[in-house]
Amino acid sequence: MRVVVIGGTGNISTGVVKALLRYSHEVTVFNRGRRRSRLPEGVLYLQGDRKDRAAFEERMQTERFDAAIDMICFNVEDAESDVRAFRGMKHFIQTSTVATFGGPLSDAPTDESSPLRPVTDYGRNKMAAETVFADAHKRGDLPVTILKPGLTWGPGGSIARQLSFDRRWLDRVRRGKPILVTHGGDLFYIWCHSDDAGVAYAAALGRAACIGETYILTTPGYRTWRQYHEGVAAGMGCKVELVDAPAELLLKVWPQNTGLLASEARWNRLFSVAKLQRDIPEFRPTIKLEEGMAACVAWLDHEGLIEDSRTDDTEDRIIAGIARLYRELGVQGESSA
Repeated sequence: MRVVVIGGTGNISTGVVKALLRYSHEVTVFNRGRRRSRLPEGVLYLQGDRKDRAAFEERMQTERFDAAIDMICFNVEDAESDVRAFRGMKHFIQTSTVATFGGPLSDAPTDESSPLRPVTDYGRNKMAAETVFADAHKRGDLPVTILKPGLTWGPGGSIARQLSFDRRWLDRVRRGKPILVTHGGDLFYIWCHSDDAGVAYAAALGRAACIGETYILTTPGYRTWRQYHEGVAAGMGCKVELVDAPAELLLKVWPQNTGLLASEARWNRLFSVAKLQRDIPEFRPTIKLEEGMAACVAWLDHEGLIEDSRTDDTEDRIIAGIARLYRELGVQGESSA
């Protein structure tokens, strides 16, 4: 099919485009052209701004693509514009997020039938966009599939930690300095490489069983933040020391660098991908964190995006304060050392 990807050059988008090409689709990406493309040869480019609604919708109708995948639809206005832009299309895939399920999950594991209880504006806006697409599908205006990725990593994206998406922690690991976690790093979380995630998009495209359905998208199984941080460090050729601290303490004393902890990483995040694997059996994630992380870090180094951790001593001061408290109390502090 002739497929247009809205966005197309970001972390998940790059995996999606590569998978679409492997499935022999003709791929066009539509974006503002402000990000350097890492896409393979054979991709067509359209430059424009989706916020210019009239021009965007007219261009999409003029091109008459068979299918569209929107990687950057973030709110109701974007979704309503998509419905107008892609009316008459064979298939449309919306990229939503597991953040729509909220922070403390209602079910363990959470699946697509679980209630949506977002706690961030990002999650609330994505949920509202889902409603627009669900209504359009019911009216027969647009054949829709909704994919809800969890944390998705790969070259071209940031590398999260349990507390946030700040990248100074990677420099700390390189310097042999400890990093803070909560609950001993033993809470469960989920992640998936962008190339593996891309297969789910490409294999779902045009598949009748997927139209009208919503899918959680992440690697099957359960892993801990400890395993994650150790895997990232191993991919960098390092080891990492984890220092435990109560989540409530970290949120209070370091609010500017605990956004992910505040919204979801202080709870277990257990998700089922049984429905996805049933309908899209081609989705079989193979890329391990330790094996793929070197390429991610190399990209961040090349772009100069790993900040010098010595520019902010907050983490050192918190760790020192915790150690001092443990000494005063006469108890052993927890770390991986």
